[in-house]
Amino acid sequence: MLRQWESADKSISKNVLKPGIFTKKPTECSTCNVFVENISVSGSSGHALKEKYYTNILDGEREKMLVIGEASAEIDRKVERAIQVMNTLEKSLVTITMPSQSEVKSETISVMFEITLMKCERHKPIWKWSPEEKYQVALKYKEIGIELFKSSRCVDAFYKFSKACKILITLEPMSELEDKLLQSNIENLRLTLYNNMASCQLNQKNFEHTVALCTKILNVDKENIKAFYRRGIAYGSMKDNEKAVADLKVALTLEPNNHTVKEQFHIYNTRLQEASQKCNDMVRKMFQL
Repeated sequence: MLRQWESADKSISKNVLKPGIFTKKPTECSTCNVFVENISVSGSSGHALKEKYYTNILDGEREKMLVIGEASAEIDRKVERAIQVMNTLEKSLVTITMPSQSEVKSETISVMFEITLMKCERHKPIWKWSPEEKYQVALKYKEIGIELFKSSRCVDAFYKFSKACKILITLEPMSELEDKLLQSNIENLRLTLYNNMASCQLNQKNFEHTVALCTKILNVDKENIKAFYRRGIAYGSMKDNEKAVADLKVALTLEPNNHTVKEQFHIYNTRLQEASQKCNDMVRKMFQL
């Protein structure tokens, strides 16, 4: 039996304190009952685990019920990863290392705790899910992501949208689906996920990723106003006023009474005109010489 385990990125390690019953490991959507005790935090405080790192699993020492895949915070996703390499009734010492929420980017926190997998209702592996099951799980993750985004937790929201999208990708090629209504629902959900991911990337100032995601949407839906708007803002933020104005102009054509689009179009169109005038003035001065 493997007594020690470490994740590929070395951010999670697990040492078995008490072996359990050898079983198939928890999979995505498995329901697990765990008992958490003896939590020790280095580089932060136990109170901060909930307030800053949004943990639910490590919020106090007691028995918890969780569903693998539904973790909403980075620290809980790492706990889930450790649980997925545990046997039923196994007790292990787990250590998680992750970046600190302090302004010093090089700082990390370390959380050590003992965890026992009391019970696991194992879900069938994802490759055995039906298209409808995959759609429903992806839809659930999307809803979780929306709530996280509303709470200004853009990184966690992006992770959830991305995970939902990856589930849908396993349904390729879509043309082989016999249920055309389900196929339509899946395609619409994927576009929504791309748009939500683009919104997260824009919020985090990852402008190139925003452009890439919006372009994916517009390759399929050429009248998606949100994609035109977000790509336009991303282009503008990268100082490409010409492309920003072009996208925002299309968005304004699609929705003439959208005041937000109007305002941003005016801003970037003004910048474009000013840059053009400045260029013309420079050319004129050159010829005058």
